[in-house]
Amino acid sequence: MLSHIALVWLSVAAAVTSNDELESIPLICNPETFQSGSPKLGAGVTIKSIEAQEQRNHVSHAREHDLGIRENLNFCQVKAHLNHEGSEDDVLVEVWLPLSRDDWNGRFQATGGRGMATGLLGGALGPAVDQGYAASSTDGGHGVADSDDATWVLRENGTIDWNLLINFASRSIVESIILGKHFTEKYYGAKPKYSYWNGCSMGGRQGYMLAQQYPHLVDGILANAPAISLTHLVMAEFWPQLVMKEEGLWMSDCELSYFRQKAMEDCDMIDGVNDGVMSEPGLCDFDPLHVIGQVFYCDDRPVEVSRNMANIVKRISEGPRTPLKKSLWHGLMHGTSFEALANTRITEEGIRRSQPFPITSNFIQSFLVKDNSFNVTRLNYADYMALWIQANSEFGWILDADEPNLTSLQSSGTKLLTWHGTSDPLIPYQSTVQYRKRVEMIMGGAHEVDKFYRLFLAPGVEHCASGNGPVPTDPLSALVEWVENEQPPETLEAGTMTYEGDRVTRDLCAWPGVLQYMGIGDAKRASSWSCHGGTVRPEEDKGQQALSDEDLEGGRAAQILGGLKDRLQGLDMGLTIG
Repeated sequence: MLSHIALVWLSVAAAVTSNDELESIPLICNPETFQSGSPKLGAGVTIKSIEAQEQRNHVSHAREHDLGIRENLNFCQVKAHLNHEGSEDDVLVEVWLPLSRDDWNGRFQATGGRGMATGLLGGALGPAVDQGYAASSTDGGHGVADSDDATWVLRENGTIDWNLLINFASRSIVESIILGKHFTEKYYGAKPKYSYWNGCSMGGRQGYMLAQQYPHLVDGILANAPAISLTHLVMAEFWPQLVMKEEGLWMSDCELSYFRQKAMEDCDMIDGVNDGVMSEPGLCDFDPLHVIGQVFYCDDRPVEVSRNMANIVKRISEGPRTPLKKSLWHGLMHGTSFEALANTRITEEGIRRSQPFPITSNFIQSFLVKDNSFNVTRLNYADYMALWIQANSEFGWILDADEPNLTSLQSSGTKLLTWHGTSDPLIPYQSTVQYRKRVEMIMGGAHEVDKFYRLFLAPGVEHCASGNGPVPTDPLSALVEWVENEQPPETLEAGTMTYEGDRVTRDLCAWPGVLQYMGIGDAKRASSWSCHGGTVRPEEDKGQQALSDEDLEGGRAAQILGGLKDRLQGLDMGLTIG
């Protein structure tokens, strides 16, 4: 009888032989490679066609979410067109596969959309392939040329195209994942070892939809600045335009930025550093009414702050209210840019007029009024309240990803990681914090929820990227560490460059932790800041965080000493360590 050790060696030998055989099989990028087999896409789904061709030295352009340009990409480009029974839709699922096995990291990444686009296609696939991922994206059957466009949701007869809406809401991202993993296996002859979701804004909403309904499809979900309660959000984004109309004043960008500047002057030092970033905007008690009568300059012209101006800024920061002054949704925090949602235009006659945020006006036209030519600037407060109710009752059930019961996510083993900029001018970060609190209420509290869902706030960062604050540098790698090595992130590395060209770094805190300057050292260095007010870990977990022998040999101990070294150097005392 073979010994246990002999059996182990036989298994290893078989695995090595199998891998060697796999490596010897050439990779072929043509339609025939992907046409065999039947991926489980569900009843009534037909794959109409599959195209596949090699792409070499490809350049991928992506303006969205600061994804940047990727050059010299070599991959197998697969395009599959799907149709759903009973409809005339033509859904494109595009999959990019690193051309050689050596360039594939063994992982799969499904990518999300933005605005009213279900996916970004090449704009998101390029960065994923550049990092070694096999990746997928989809257009949901309505294209991606204009991510602000919502006209696709209306049929020619003025009724809602529910098939395309179902695609947009969730179905197409599920199909993109299933088909993407299927094509990955067909090309490489092996399933991906791990699968991930990566999206921001609308892609963040899609990630939360996966977490709530389909967590088993992936191992990790990176869902940033998520439009969780989409119907509330798009209606709230019209609020600044309505406020200006009611106040009878259309404010310029210069006038709005003055109030932002005054708020920063009042609240920037709350965290101990005057750097143009509020670590806790919720603690800022700036009152716009206190600057009435002050004079500033726009285009070399003196402007005096009026009560109307102050009222507009105050009401925008408060957010939409009912006639009884009950809050409907979150406003924009003081210190955040109001210009995107309180945008105006100048007519040929030199008169300032309303210029609503495109996604919001398009949503109202196509989804609610069901007239793509409707002039949304005609809306008054009563109209707005009626449309708010309609948006939530007619579309909330299918578009909102705000179910706090994450039992399926918890039991699946899949991890959910989110970061959200506190200066986001489009999606208030408070909405993500509110959702996280709701999850904690029914899922056992902060510590239990942290085992499968972690949130990080990025002070001073705007929508998905940019802003004055340090932006997370590689949150996907942090998620990979959590999923594959069981190392949940307590902090996220972040960085940015000042206008003077200085590098600024932070280690962002896991919510509800908040960054505080320690009072010594260079405030531009992450080591000069620490997290306060975070989740208290039970005693059994604290023991796991003690320094082990391995830590002392150069791991965690080295990080601690390195941070101390940074702080001493920041003091310019001439002291050295090591």
